[in-house]
Amino acid sequence: VHIVLDNLSTHTTPEVKEWLEKVREDPATTAYAAYADTAELKRDTEALYHYLATWLRHGDWDPRIDPHYQRIGRDRRREGFPLGQVIAAILLAKRTLWDRLVEDKQLSVALELEVPRAISGFYGQAIYNPVLGYKRAPGDRP
Repeated sequence: VHIVLDNLSTHTTPEVKEWLEKVREDPATTAYAAYADTAELKRDTEALYHYLATWLRHGDWDPRIDPHYQRIGRDRRREGFPLGQVIAAILLAKRTLWDRLVEDKQLSVALELEVPRAISGFYGQAIYNPVLGYKRAPGDRP
């Protein structure tokens, strides 16, 4: 877990850059290709990896993260992104990280330490909260 945590804490720039390229090219995330605010997408994806590191470090979802993901859902809805594409973009971030772990040969260590289960649990919550934010009407209270 420590190898993965170190990578997430200090070396997410390659994953974020790779995700930005993929999300703009993937046929499942076409709305992202035309989205001009690259800085926002970068910040949100860096936060995603940061919160994943927090999840792995503590082994539990921190409910203080919920508003961040709900905001992403609300923002993407307001910007006209289809919900399926928002979810596909989050799963693409997961796949990008996983590919990096395999490429860097961290997979065997990660498998032994049950990181895949933890990563999947985290992304379940990371998808659930944007859906909540996306589905809420603009005047609804959290």
